[in-house]
Amino acid sequence: MSFVTNLTIHDLRYNGTRPATATLMDMIMQQIPAAQVEACTGGTLIRGPRSLVFSGVSIDSRTLRAGDLFFAIRGRHHDGHRFIAAALERGAAGAVIDDRQDPPADFPADRVLLQVRDTHQALKDLAAEVRRRWHGSLVAVTGSMGKTTTKEFAYHVLRTEFSVYRSAGNLNNLFGLPLALFGLSPDDHIGIFEMGMSAAGEIREMCAVARPDVGILVNVAPVHLEFFGSLEDIARAKGELAEGLRPDGTLIYNAADPLVCGIASRFPGNRISFALSAAADVRADEIEVLGLDETRFRLTCGGLSWSATIPLGGAHYVANALAAVALGRHYRVAMEQIIEGLRCLQPVGMRGQVVRFREGITVIDDSYNSNPRALCSMIETLAQVRSCTRRILVAGEMLELGPTAAALHYDCGVFAAERGLDMVVGVQGAAREIVRGAVQAGLPETRAWFFSQVEPAADFLLRQLRAGDLVLIKGSRGVRLERILAQLQSTFTAQAS
Repeated sequence: MSFVTNLTIHDLRYNGTRPATATLMDMIMQQIPAAQVEACTGGTLIRGPRSLVFSGVSIDSRTLRAGDLFFAIRGRHHDGHRFIAAALERGAAGAVIDDRQDPPADFPADRVLLQVRDTHQALKDLAAEVRRRWHGSLVAVTGSMGKTTTKEFAYHVLRTEFSVYRSAGNLNNLFGLPLALFGLSPDDHIGIFEMGMSAAGEIREMCAVARPDVGILVNVAPVHLEFFGSLEDIARAKGELAEGLRPDGTLIYNAADPLVCGIASRFPGNRISFALSAAADVRADEIEVLGLDETRFRLTCGGLSWSATIPLGGAHYVANALAAVALGRHYRVAMEQIIEGLRCLQPVGMRGQVVRFREGITVIDDSYNSNPRALCSMIETLAQVRSCTRRILVAGEMLELGPTAAALHYDCGVFAAERGLDMVVGVQGAAREIVRGAVQAGLPETRAWFFSQVEPAADFLLRQLRAGDLVLIKGSRGVRLERILAQLQSTFTAQAS
């Protein structure tokens, strides 16, 4: 077990404390025997010994490790059954196939071959068994934006007191979440997992597998409107997290989001609200963005206030930090430790990382994803930074916005001009409307440019940049704006962070 200062572990799930010297080894299997996989998936062992154990689980033959159990998943574009031989060559200890697949005649006798009705369902069934045997407390985070940042902030706050596991990268869908669950260790007291979605019912299904004790509902924003008819439809899908919590569970929610508040009002269990608002249980005011690496604010909780600092620039990061504070208070972490944890926060890759070049150029790399609300939040941060000569927005198209895409892009362009940005560069598709909106709102045409592809935009930017410039790069993942940063890094000299 891993602790910083405490000798007891506060755990509301057990109505008290657990000694730090206690072991959880008997609560979860560290290795998975074939007999157990067969039993919990309802499959049939075709080949190999039931006593064979697996060290991990994989659905990708390219990243599989020796000793893993390979699940052959049928997807939209690829059929995992075609890669069984490749998985075995990389050292897979066994494979799971569906009942539409004939067992390979040359399958090695010392490896396990299990046949099930549906391999994806079998993957979820096995993950649910791992979750059932793990007796820690599981936290699920969802929202239209900021899920990964909130997860990482929560991890840094809780690890001052607990041994904490959090899902890696972006494993937050019906394939990624089960895989992330296999990473739980007997020594983990708390696990933090993201839950994303692109259709109704997906979060409900993930909750059935993960059985969260605590849910964090960050926000509801105009994302995936291509697949949903309205914001209210998105809220209903996000609200499946609250429905998936146990009646005695805890919902941590954003009190500044009316749709989120509507979800919370129907939750019968314990509720903790957070927001940049006086109405929240955990709140912040007197926010000062002192630079890209520092934001100060007054933190209020339980009638008491503290001065707090995060090493990032922007009020939206404060909101994410408040969710982590609320989670820390739920697990009875001392506020002094929480505040210390906030000082150690770090931006997540491609989600607000600051890159400085010796040539005097600074870039905010927020190229992982984008939506109208998130883009405007970052524009606001850009506008508040004073230690620069020009503020330049490089905005990629925001995908999956449906029939309102043009208007939403246009409004972001208007907002950029109103906030006094010096240059706007739009990249691909509907980003043309960002440029048009900025010009219509008063930005001179000589400082507003649109490019249909990333490479010409990067070439243009390289010719325009000069010392003192601050550049925000933000767009949907499919636009691949990270290639612009790569071009800058190959041309300029990055400073050590």
